[in-house]
Amino acid sequence: MGPRRLAAAALAATTVAVAGCGGSAKPLTHAELVSKANTICKTVTAKFATKRANSVHDIARVAPELASFEQQALSELSKLVPPADLESDWKQFVAGAELLAENTSRLGEYAKANNLKAASGLIASTARTQHQMQAIAKRDGLTECNQVA
Repeated sequence: MGPRRLAAAALAATTVAVAGCGGSAKPLTHAELVSKANTICKTVTAKFATKRANSVHDIARVAPELASFEQQALSELSKLVPPADLESDWKQFVAGAELLAENTSRLGEYAKANNLKAASGLIASTARTQHQMQAIAKRDGLTECNQVA
């Protein structure tokens, strides 16, 4: 099988897998979504509390682990099916969580390379995303997620 056919087959398999994930799952109630999301966010907050970064070297060291925590939470959050009235907010919140995880990973890379200029731009982007996520969390009652965002 040539590279193009392999890529096409992989894409088709991924599309089927993604379409199958959560597509038939019953939407959660508002209370159920809030409860499950808050549990996930509380876990991430607790994990983050165990890590400290006081220098560029520290950031380079802990960022990959923090990004891993965020990726794990993102995986869990994206499996939750929101009620129809929260669908738009939920999509934005999960997209924000994905961006934060990516930014944390890149921040570690920039810190390793001592690229403070790139890191500062990334920090500004992260702050904007966190602000948007906090507004959603507050509006929808995601009290523990307001701590993470």
